[in-house]
Amino acid sequence: MTDQAQTGWLIYGCYGYTGELVVEQALARGHRPLLAGRNEARTRALAEKHGLGWRAFPVEQTAGQLEGVKLLINCAGPFAHTAEPMMQACVNAGVNYLDITGEMPVFQAAAGMSRAAESAGVVLCPGVGFDIVPTDMLAANLAAALPDATHLEIAFDFGSLPSQGTARTAVGAIPAGGMVRENGELTPKPLGHRIRKIPFPRGQQSAVSFPWGDVYTAYVSTGIPNTIVYFAMPAALCWMQKASNPLKGLLGTAPMQKLLLWTVGKVLPEGPSDDIRASAGTQFWAEVKNADGRTVSGTLTAPSVYDMTAECAVASAERIDQGAPGAGYFTASGLLGPAFVKQRAGWQLEIQAG
Repeated sequence: MTDQAQTGWLIYGCYGYTGELVVEQALARGHRPLLAGRNEARTRALAEKHGLGWRAFPVEQTAGQLEGVKLLINCAGPFAHTAEPMMQACVNAGVNYLDITGEMPVFQAAAGMSRAAESAGVVLCPGVGFDIVPTDMLAANLAAALPDATHLEIAFDFGSLPSQGTARTAVGAIPAGGMVRENGELTPKPLGHRIRKIPFPRGQQSAVSFPWGDVYTAYVSTGIPNTIVYFAMPAALCWMQKASNPLKGLLGTAPMQKLLLWTVGKVLPEGPSDDIRASAGTQFWAEVKNADGRTVSGTLTAPSVYDMTAECAVASAERIDQGAPGAGYFTASGLLGPAFVKQRAGWQLEIQAG
């Protein structure tokens, strides 16, 4: 084990598909982070490749591994298992925490630790990648355009197949079913609760309601009490998800989860190729509505899921280094500011009143 960090950053899960992209983005921006992960051989190999310091430890031992660390970027999912113990260790040690999750329980846990984080003078900001920077920015900008909005709908399109890590997270979320926010409260719904056509920038697509992190975070960022999020996929798959709802209990059992996770590993690549990542952009749509029926809609196009995640994670770390807007729990738009989306090369935001 060797420590050669020059920035005070620690990137955990460094050797995963997305974690390695975050490391490369940090290096491209002139940072020299400390690398970490559970697997010693893989952590050491990546660190030696880049001439960086490293530490190998399981998530449960994070508390004893934060000496000299000012900020931890967690890239190791499923975040429902890794985020909460890491956030608690960071609060206790006075270390800022970022991750790239889209999982609602993580945002809820971070909000629950906000007061302790404020007292410790640290930032807790999960969700600083594709999950949920672009959607949170879109929601915040639309809320600014229609301050009395009461309803928010958001939709996103990956633009490529998800990585194994993203798919495993989705498999793990099956037992929880769907979720929307109604009148300020998180409200369970069946899988495939709502299906609709979405007018994305590159054309209309089918999409199905999905328990994405914005169901929780958009309310924190905007105060809009009613939110539903959609995930674009072929119409047949949308209806298949709806049809699978009666099987939710079965699909959530340990044997079925094991089978589904095995299938993910066989069917999906660890992540898209460099060529696909360079060409597969993402797209987003959202609309807000007030009590009088007035609407404002917006679209956003941006780079690929994984390039965007690396870019946003490092930009969030730099924002904290430059001076965060305070301490405690933040959403992405709260930490970076809604104007962030307008300042990125390759991102295009369009807002239109209804």
